Amino acid sequence: MKSARIQALLRTRSISSEAWAVYADSKERGNLDLGLAIAKKLAKRAVDRNRLKRAARELARKGTLGNFSELVVRLKQPVGRSTHGRLRNFEYQQLKAQLQGLIS
Repeated sequence: MKSARIQALLRTRSISSEAWAVYADSKERGNLDLGLAIAKKLAKRAVDRNRLKRAARELARKGTLGNFSELVVRLKQPVGRSTHGRLRNFEYQQLKAQLQGLIS
């Protein structure tokens, strides 16, 4: 997805949870375009950012993203507050479940 289209979607109204904001366009098209915005400010470690991105891509690959043609997923809150910036498995599972609940 091109950055101009991501910026346009970020200006639209989002579907939100405690940790995620999802911006979607539901035009009928074949393939899903997925944009991920997980800021270094919110997930300090590259390992954690990549793990969250892989979780979002996994949901897209399994087809649990609903009937969207374009989708931008943005992380809203910092991860690993109580563990010095490290994303632990319990918190990862919670974030993944929240994202799945928003999108399906």
